[in-house]
Amino acid sequence: MTLTARWVPATPKRRARVETEVRSGIDGAGPEIGAAVREMVRSTYLRPLRDAESELRPGRASRLSQILSAHPKTAGQEKNDFDKEKIDELPNTLVGMMAHAQHHMGEHELIREVEKDINTNYLDKFSFANDTLAARIRLTTEIALNPILERFELTLQPACTVHPDSRCPRGLGYNNVLFMATELVLLREGDELALLLIEEPEAHLHPQLQDRVMALLSASSGKEEKNRIQVVLTTHSPSLVASAPINALTLVVGGETFRLNEATTMLEPSDYAYLRRFLESTRANLFFAKGVAVVEGPAEAILLPALAKACGRDLSRHGISIVNVGDVGLYHYARILQRKDKKPLPIPVACVTDFDVIPNEATYVAKKNAKRKKKRFLEDFTSHELEKRRADKIARAEGGNTKVCVSDHWTLEYDLAHSGCSKLMHMAVGLAVHAMNHDGYLPPDKLEAATAELEAAWGAAESLGLSDTQRACLIYQPLFGKRASKAVTAQYAAALLESGTYGAGFELFRKLPPYLREAIEHLTGKFDGAGE
Repeated sequence: MTLTARWVPATPKRRARVETEVRSGIDGAGPEIGAAVREMVRSTYLRPLRDAESELRPGRASRLSQILSAHPKTAGQEKNDFDKEKIDELPNTLVGMMAHAQHHMGEHELIREVEKDINTNYLDKFSFANDTLAARIRLTTEIALNPILERFELTLQPACTVHPDSRCPRGLGYNNVLFMATELVLLREGDELALLLIEEPEAHLHPQLQDRVMALLSASSGKEEKNRIQVVLTTHSPSLVASAPINALTLVVGGETFRLNEATTMLEPSDYAYLRRFLESTRANLFFAKGVAVVEGPAEAILLPALAKACGRDLSRHGISIVNVGDVGLYHYARILQRKDKKPLPIPVACVTDFDVIPNEATYVAKKNAKRKKKRFLEDFTSHELEKRRADKIARAEGGNTKVCVSDHWTLEYDLAHSGCSKLMHMAVGLAVHAMNHDGYLPPDKLEAATAELEAAWGAAESLGLSDTQRACLIYQPLFGKRASKAVTAQYAAALLESGTYGAGFELFRKLPPYLREAIEHLTGKFDGAGE
């Protein structure tokens, strides 16, 4: 829908004016939306960082007075049904009740006494024979509906430990919720199309309250509601996004919009069901990123940013979100930002996954039985089968701006141990083993001793002349045997990388396994090898 304004200059018979035209459709190519149609739409716009408390205060043209006056049950309240002949009967309308209150307060003993004092002792002395001066004290409120409505305010009752009649202001977030609830009351009434437009409903709300607000908005727009409301909101809150159905979301990137419904994404119906259960706030940050790295575990979530930063490519500076989806969720998430219309989102996505083929030299992995129905070891596959395994993993999720980066051998830790980062992983795994032997924490003195011991062990291993595969299998063995935690290993590796001892910049980048180099370059741009 577009709004077009056109300046029409003055003529001898007509004043200058501005003509406006509202048209429907993409780029305003549809038919004009006339005034009669616009009257059938009831809309409310809540701007970002709104001051909900001031919006609900009393005052001229206050928002609360507008909401009250628009409510269907306000009809007839402008009538004054106060009968001076029946002053003890309470009127039914608001205007009548105000007239009733004004009469009785004007007749109050205090008011009459002060009024008599002013008139008798003072104004009578200024009066002329034919021009008597007399004063009258009364309420200043005009006997009309709008001035009455403008005197009302809406506040939240205080917490249960405070007397309900006490004035005890609540937080900005709760007042924001109160304001939204009041607007929903107005929109729910009437036969028009009810449209609620909210910018950043998360303003001033803590995450738990954001979930409740989204639930309320979803219920108000649900099909089971008699007078349901169409809600359109913009947000930067992962909590709100995680609470919403994926197919109801629209991404705005570079001034373009991208729907995430079934007709536009590559997601299958089973993907939507999976994501509805498992998409939570720490994963929903992918909708706000300039790039996304989808990983399968906490070790990757820790190590990939640490490696990239040590290479001079800080992922946070590039606006890259790390989304840890667990062992089986990668392919559900990978297709979120892929589109059926082949129009790629300008957001690079790198899915980092394991090849999971065990090297023959890993003799500590049980082969179970001689017939081994499930192929696991390198010797089980032909070269063609290995190529197909890799191609299948890539084809399952790659497309558009999404690239699947598969490890070259087994797992992240093994492949790093197989690469130029073998000493880094030897030290990190060894420290993680020591940490597990000391209840998960190495104090400084034990850390220093363990580091010296591992340095000596590395020197001894170097003299054995092991192949890259044999060395990597030895380094990885404690992780496979659960004698060290992968997450703790990643933490030690990240700390060692910060020291700069194990390389930095392009020198370190060249040491990484090829699939990690591919992921980092896809997310942050190509290395030119000079000055990086």
